[in-house]
Amino acid sequence: MYQTRNLREKIKLFFKIFIPILIYQFANYSASFIDTTMTGQYNTLHLAGVTMATNLWSPFFSFLTGVIAALVPIVGHHLGNGGKNRIASNFYQFLYLSLGLSFFLLVFVIGLAPLILAKLGLETVVEKVAVQYLWYLALGIVPLLLFSVVRSFFDALGLTQLSMYLMLLLLPLNAGFNYILIYGQFGIQEMGGAGAGLGTSLAYWCLCILAFLVLFKDKRMQEFQLWKVRSFNASALIEGLKLGLPIGGAVFAEVAVFSLVGLVMAKFPSLVIASHQSANNFSSLMYAFPLSISMAMAVVVSYEVGAGRFDDVRQYCLLGRLTALFMALLTFLFLFLFRQQVSSLYGNSGDFIKMTSIFLTYSLFFQLADTFAAPLQGILRGYKDTSIPFVLGVVSYWGISLPLGLALERFTILGPYSYWIGLIASLLVSGILYQLRLNQVIRNYKRLSRSM
Repeated sequence: MYQTRNLREKIKLFFKIFIPILIYQFANYSASFIDTTMTGQYNTLHLAGVTMATNLWSPFFSFLTGVIAALVPIVGHHLGNGGKNRIASNFYQFLYLSLGLSFFLLVFVIGLAPLILAKLGLETVVEKVAVQYLWYLALGIVPLLLFSVVRSFFDALGLTQLSMYLMLLLLPLNAGFNYILIYGQFGIQEMGGAGAGLGTSLAYWCLCILAFLVLFKDKRMQEFQLWKVRSFNASALIEGLKLGLPIGGAVFAEVAVFSLVGLVMAKFPSLVIASHQSANNFSSLMYAFPLSISMAMAVVVSYEVGAGRFDDVRQYCLLGRLTALFMALLTFLFLFLFRQQVSSLYGNSGDFIKMTSIFLTYSLFFQLADTFAAPLQGILRGYKDTSIPFVLGVVSYWGISLPLGLALERFTILGPYSYWIGLIASLLVSGILYQLRLNQVIRNYKRLSRSM
């Protein structure tokens, strides 16, 4: 990161950070996309099993990676105010934190998730595939969270290209392992949907090893002397948790409500489950656009807030939100024109393609709602404002989406589509509340600056 002097330099720096984030987020979401599409081509029931497993896994995984993401504004503020000497210690505290968080996720995936799946009344094959997928995926929890720490560190330094190069390797690694394990190649017995979980774990082990090699070999990391292991620092760890837990909680609240809707779909036929998950999977892939804007905003805003340059913060905010709007219009148009072709990527049945296309039509409005809400989350994180946005997110997602979805299903003929309308409404309300919160944060900083 570095200080910019005019709008042209800001545009150049912003896109230098944003474009690699966008590319690696596509690669990141492609892991789930690859698991879903390759399993769907193998067997629809196996796809339903992977769907159920993903709906349980995603909220908790997203919560933990959200906690890890707190490293970005912490490092950003250090860079902005000249506190580089504290960065290495913070990095190691997040490594220790990731190892501790891994234990809790392992307990959930191995011990509790199978019990939850058994209570959903799933078809026998669907439940079996879901449990096996989760158990194999558990093998990749530790490298996944360790890699998330390294990636967040690169991003905070503005070196998003390093994250991009690493994440691009995930595509061939995941697809290759999946092909071997799902379909059974090179003498290995075919594993179906369960093989997608093992393939993803193996891919993340490879990625984690490569990330640490880059971390210790890249010359740009030398000034932080990361080869010197820092001891456990309770105060620094608590600082990270205070900032990270609300971030993780907000992400959890959003992802969990989407996953709960997926679990609610268990009462519908397997065709509905598979169609919902396929459309939701592709929508998640499209979410890479606003999410990348959000992550880029956290990087640039935290740096400028740390330096006390609030006019620069305002210009970056406007630039990021206009970019998000432009991207949303492109994805909206793409999905509107090619939703049937997208549906055919997940399965060949005519009924499946028709139903998935309808779900994708609803997902068009996800893109617009996310364009409004997601950049605001990144801006607030750049200000280190995370606790109130967490509360606002919980109120929006849980107070609107499910109650509205249940009401629409009961009193209309919308059926499973009712829940998608509830989700869209909750995203819009969250965006409005985040905007109101940002207005208040800006006023507070203005009052503080005038009093100094």
